[in-house]
Amino acid sequence: MTYNNYAARDKDRVQSPDHLTSNSAGMVLVVVVIMAAVAGILATGLHFASGSRITQVRQEMRFDKAFFVAEAGIERAKATLRTNRTTGVLFGGLTSYGEGRFQVNAQNSASGTNRFIIRSTGIVETATRAIEVEVQLTPFTPAQADGALGIYGTNTDLTVSGNGKIDGHDWNVPADFTATGHNADGTLSGNPTNPGVFYTSTSTVISVSGSGELNGNPPTTNGVGLYTETYWYQFLDRMLAVATLYTGGNLGTRTAPTVTMLPTGITTINNSDKVSGAGILIIPGDASLSIKGTFHFEGLVILVGNGVIDADSEFVDIGTARIFGAMICVGGALDLSATGSADIKYSTQALANLANLQVPAQINMISWKEIK
Repeated sequence: MTYNNYAARDKDRVQSPDHLTSNSAGMVLVVVVIMAAVAGILATGLHFASGSRITQVRQEMRFDKAFFVAEAGIERAKATLRTNRTTGVLFGGLTSYGEGRFQVNAQNSASGTNRFIIRSTGIVETATRAIEVEVQLTPFTPAQADGALGIYGTNTDLTVSGNGKIDGHDWNVPADFTATGHNADGTLSGNPTNPGVFYTSTSTVISVSGSGELNGNPPTTNGVGLYTETYWYQFLDRMLAVATLYTGGNLGTRTAPTVTMLPTGITTINNSDKVSGAGILIIPGDASLSIKGTFHFEGLVILVGNGVIDADSEFVDIGTARIFGAMICVGGALDLSATGSADIKYSTQALANLANLQVPAQINMISWKEIK
């Protein structure tokens, strides 16, 4: 073959530039189409995946909300049982709460007296959660005391002078609740006699002068009693939850005793005042009671020290104050002055009447479980 023939054949093999451009464009178009298809598939997959995840998250949120709704039913049932031990379906059945509803059932537990099983079901849209708890109720029990005056804190100063008396004999309350007549002193019950003043700390200072008297068996005693300062603080916490602030006037009756707390500062019963009351009177650390008139109280008077030695007395009587029951002192640096015609008598009868107080029962959790 000659050179010219080879050249002609090679020339036939050489493609033109237009032909190359056309092939390249076609291949690019194919690649673009493939990538677009892949992107579309991925986008569709992501759309369905994200939608599925959103649905899942929403359902999880419903379940979480249903759990909290069920817990709300438990808490409402506990509050109800403290004051009204009703069993069966509570609150009339399904009860709206937040974004859902709960249904609560309470039954007596076979494991003991004053024990209850509470089951609460929370429902939020299509989600349902159920909780079951067992609780123990402890009804309020009136406290007794270690003496007519029990001092459980430190650095307390007690002054008894004038015609002031503190008596640990057990006295019945007088027939006349206001106790301003001839039978104001009441009558002895015949029960065993308690100390007049019981105190736990040797830092307590007791001063008796004039016609002041401390009576009891013994008149004063230092040591360990049936109750502790911790007990009285816990008792006080429970009473503060139901206490009302004193704004003047009387302080409850025998049939309807009250828990009352004095406001900050000095509360004075003036010379012309005649105040009577029954229940529990709380004198906090930033308050004091000054009695110049006539004061008759049956129950517990609780004085709380503030830990600061001050010049003001938390309790001063220079009038006529008769207290049947007991006085309790907790905390430090308390000052008590029983002068005038102060008369503090131990009385089991007055303390037992505290059972008429409207104090909710304590409720403690025994067990908790989620059942659905």
